Amino acid sequence: MVRDAHGRKMSKTLGNVIDPVDVVEGVTLERLHQQLYEGNLDQREIERAKQGQKEDYPDGIPECGTDALRFALCAYTAQGRDINLDVKRVVGYRHFCNKVWNATKFALTALGHDFKPNPTAKPSGNESLVDQWILSRLAYAVDTVNVGFKEYDFPSVTTAVYNLWLYELCDIYLEHLKPIIRSGNEDEILTARNSLYTCLETGLRLLSPFMPFLTEELYQRLPKRCADGPASVCVAPFPEDASGHNPDLEQDFKTVQEVVRTTRSVRQDYLPPKARPDVYYVCSSPDVVAQLTRFEDVITTLTLSGRTHILSNESAPDGCTMATVGDKCEVHVMIKGLVDIDKELAKLLAKQEKLTSQLQKLRKETQMSEYKSKVPESVQKSTEQKCHQIESEIVNIQRAVDGFKRMQ
Repeated sequence: MVRDAHGRKMSKTLGNVIDPVDVVEGVTLERLHQQLYEGNLDQREIERAKQGQKEDYPDGIPECGTDALRFALCAYTAQGRDINLDVKRVVGYRHFCNKVWNATKFALTALGHDFKPNPTAKPSGNESLVDQWILSRLAYAVDTVNVGFKEYDFPSVTTAVYNLWLYELCDIYLEHLKPIIRSGNEDEILTARNSLYTCLETGLRLLSPFMPFLTEELYQRLPKRCADGPASVCVAPFPEDASGHNPDLEQDFKTVQEVVRTTRSVRQDYLPPKARPDVYYVCSSPDVVAQLTRFEDVITTLTLSGRTHILSNESAPDGCTMATVGDKCEVHVMIKGLVDIDKELAKLLAKQEKLTSQLQKLRKETQMSEYKSKVPESVQKSTEQKCHQIESEIVNIQRAVDGFKRMQ
């Protein structure tokens, strides 16, 4: 049964009935109101339904398309026999469609108009570490998808395809390719282009059962490996070869991803987009030093750093702001000279004051005499989690404040 986002059965009197056509084509709030008059509701029920629609869809329902809706419904089957359909999640998958479209258009530009892929998807043996990693993640996705289809585990299938496209191909591999395409090294460029083509072509075939319209449009724009290849993604053989999976390489690269994610977060908090700071990674483990050194160029590219310095039990210079990656690596981003220290310090102190006020308010609520007996346990648990989250954020802000004060 498909329910609304709050888990309620769909009812005309509640105004929470979701017409799939409205999700596919989009509808305004005014049109949703008009639809209520097309039934046999009395005026009181219509007013109640209008209020429900206004709360759930204040701006109406944006156009999502059939591909996004189909993908969402398959992803939702993790909830069991009932689906609590939140239109916002369908909208999120529409944005995912846009991401796949834009990524493929960019990749086609990177391939070039005269690119001719290798006759087979077999690696040449000249692939870089990042090429090997993305092909390994592709093989993992192929295996996960095939197992998921056999077991009717559609959520695991949609998750695997979603992660491959969004977090691995778009966030990591395409960003890594940009300086390579500009490098002028023809051998390296050709190898990277063939790896990229394999990911695109296989990725579209994996996505095709859920998004046939989007994948067909993009598949027709790809160059073919051979003249007598499949004329359509609909008749192309479904990917089954997962022989390129390399768990050891993926484990090493997982540390790199965590480092990149943390560094990007620090940049977003403190630096303008065009800044190219030096970044220092202080590692307490020789294994982490080896992992980061192995992918030093990749880290520099993905974090938009000026220079990357990997230190073993050494101190970073003054003028850096710091964040941690687990207990074996610290990220120090040089911000001195790149930001207005006094301005950033004032922003941090204002945010700290606001969070402290929120925390005091929540703690005051939890200390009321009837709090334990009258407040539902789920709400108590949620409040406690929120308190811990705010406390952790205050600690992080204080650490940043101390760092800025040392720079003054």
